[in-house]
Amino acid sequence: MQALIRSIDVHSRAGYRDHCILHLMAHYGLRPSEVVALRMDSIDWDAAVLHVVQRKTRSDLFLPLAPQTLHILRRYLDSERLPHGTDHPELFLRARCPSGPIERWAIGDIFKKRVREAGIKLPGRNVYRLRHTFAMRLLTRGVGVKAIGDLLGHRSLESTCAYLRLDVEMLRGVALDVPQHRPRQGACHA
Repeated sequence: MQALIRSIDVHSRAGYRDHCILHLMAHYGLRPSEVVALRMDSIDWDAAVLHVVQRKTRSDLFLPLAPQTLHILRRYLDSERLPHGTDHPELFLRARCPSGPIERWAIGDIFKKRVREAGIKLPGRNVYRLRHTFAMRLLTRGVGVKAIGDLLGHRSLESTCAYLRLDVEMLRGVALDVPQHRPRQGACHA
């Protein structure tokens, strides 16, 4: 996913916007509906916090923003968003006329377009792959499944587990050796 994000030509049409959107999804596990719901006032610059309204669970999530993310957001705002004015409070706007907030379905289109342009081979070019990657990265860093589910906005453990695919190599690394069982001399086997 990092290769995808790095491959975006930020100087292309909507490049800064797309870079920012995919960065937020990959690093914070946001859903497309959460991305399009972000507003200019969703960012608390002084506290370095992003306010996300999780529509599925009807809850608010306050995420601490890393310095790199703050830089990406500022660069997007200065380069693309603020020149479009303040008629719309939404953070992400359409790149083409008519002006207005970006639609939820457009996030998937952005992902597919940027994957295609990057020449990256991904099975199933679904934007939710970014959430899967986010969840797996947290799991491999030792974050508990409950905390991952809370960040993803899941109500049930089953929903979270769908995002946590088995990493066979990781399991081999933690597996215990199975002791060899040797029957005693002269013992009967059934």
